Amino acid sequence: MDQSQKPLVQASAIVKKFGGFTALNQVDLVIYPGERLGLIGPNGSGKSTLVNCISGMLKIDGGSVQLRGEDITQLATHARVHAGIARSFQIPKPFKSMTVIENIQVVINFAGHLRSEAGDHRTHEEKALSIIQSVGLMNKADAISSSLTQVELRKLELARAMSANPQLLIADEALAGLSGAEVDEILELIMGMKAKGISVLMIEHIMSAVMRFSERLMVLVAGSKVADGDPQDVISNPEVIKAYLGE
Repeated sequence: MDQSQKPLVQASAIVKKFGGFTALNQVDLVIYPGERLGLIGPNGSGKSTLVNCISGMLKIDGGSVQLRGEDITQLATHARVHAGIARSFQIPKPFKSMTVIENIQVVINFAGHLRSEAGDHRTHEEKALSIIQSVGLMNKADAISSSLTQVELRKLELARAMSANPQLLIADEALAGLSGAEVDEILELIMGMKAKGISVLMIEHIMSAVMRFSERLMVLVAGSKVADGDPQDVISNPEVIKAYLGE
């Protein structure tokens, strides 16, 4: 991680309200190119709300979001995908009647081809097979997605996000409900995004996984940022300890 670079994503003074409830209160977030940023906080702290504001699934009530220095605050979700922001979800929702490769090709057709690298003349099927191989699902390429196991569905979810050819991947509790060995398998795939030049913002409750993953760690409590920095320093922060363990 090189913080001398210009930020890839910069969210400034984000405010989000639901009726009279303030879910996010003047929250700042910066992600650098190729960085692995962990986002933690107690239940209800605003983590998913924040990533929904960054991905465009929620409109913000104050502040701004920039991608590569350009204001994307008013862009719809699909436009942000085209611009380079993709996300995976805690509960995978592939097209159940489609095969694994068909699920990937849908995303490539929608968004991935818009951000193809110069000189990449592969067909959509070739690109899809390459992505499927990278997540270890080659033996399931022609399988109907409804037949996949839980860990295979998580791999497909990551593959679908990668198919948009993103610069930022938001991984929202990608490890939830997995066994120890499965957690290690999915975490390795997520950490491998850095070698592909993809920044990752990961929300996760499994602290051992968060600490392995994070180059930098940010903590939200009750809609406000209370810590942001080196993971070891952050988990030693008195405000963070208080948020998780009480007085």
